[in-house]
Amino acid sequence: MALFVVSDLHLGESTLASMFRDAEQGQRFADLCAGIGRGSDNELVLLGDIFDLTASCPPPRGVAGFARALGIPLEERPQRELPQIMRAIRECNPAALDALEALSANTRVTLVPGNHDRHLAEPGGREALDAAGLRTVKIEPMAVRYVLDKVVVLQHGHAWDPSNASSTGGGETMTAVIHHAVLPFLRHLAPRSNVHIDPDRLVALRPEERVVPVLERWLKPGVFETFIDALLELLVANGALWRPMAWLTTPSMMRWRLKDDDDLWERAGHSALAVLEGAKTLPGKPPPPDVLVLGHTHVMDWAVHEGRPGVQRLYVNLGTWSARASDAAGPMDATMPLLRLEADSRVLRAELFDVSSKWRTLQRFEAIR
Repeated sequence: MALFVVSDLHLGESTLASMFRDAEQGQRFADLCAGIGRGSDNELVLLGDIFDLTASCPPPRGVAGFARALGIPLEERPQRELPQIMRAIRECNPAALDALEALSANTRVTLVPGNHDRHLAEPGGREALDAAGLRTVKIEPMAVRYVLDKVVVLQHGHAWDPSNASSTGGGETMTAVIHHAVLPFLRHLAPRSNVHIDPDRLVALRPEERVVPVLERWLKPGVFETFIDALLELLVANGALWRPMAWLTTPSMMRWRLKDDDDLWERAGHSALAVLEGAKTLPGKPPPPDVLVLGHTHVMDWAVHEGRPGVQRLYVNLGTWSARASDAAGPMDATMPLLRLEADSRVLRAELFDVSSKWRTLQRFEAIR
């Protein structure tokens, strides 16, 4: 028996900027599913943000005002039902989702929703997953597995991030604003001499607030200031920013917020290690873990907690399969991380692989029963 775990694929619609390309990541994912399916008692855990549903949902208010302020033709798009969105995502990612459907017919597949696909843990979520043809994929708010005498806890990890712990924290609105307002604005701009503007790069930025310094590099003086004013007004209209704060917000303040969000992976790691040493409890109050696996931050992390003599516990963050960038011009990170947990009669083994590079081993851990 082996447990395989991936996180943060961000499968979306081709009409939007894509973080997951079916011809590239999708084919690698299909190969992974085929390999898992050859095992007699394997399980695949999809650890959240597998589907980018929040990107498919436009902001409910303010898009027309944003367009008028920037002088671009842009109409507010109607909200769609969740099954319709899931069917569209299926159509745009046939390699990945055909393989996942085939795997789940004979192998256990469990989805733990994250903040970008939290809808699948809510009423109607089962029907939406069925609409995408994934009728045998199970949905669990978190996954707890027992391997030998070890407790393995798998959560997406957004519950520790105030911006994304709930749909009203601001992160969901920022995603909608980027996909349905900022990107259309950039695509409407006339080309700028000596500056290459890549609108699709914005969705690969982590944290999402990094859009501010990147656009400061791309936009002409005057246009940038007008854009910031329109962006803040759009965030206010959708409840992601208190209006008095919008009056006081400057690009410098946004960069300070960006630095705070950029440390999210470190804060997540500190919290995870505190859980492993028994100083902190996990959301949902699962059993104390020997192995804790998270996603969400889009940054791979691996840390071992040394307990009493001979006892070690493991924290893993799975990063992301989607393209990842942190600046305006540098290369994209194209790593595709996969965690495999397996055991014989005495030893639990955990290995972190990069599937994009012939299953290159990144980290390895062993714990004796």
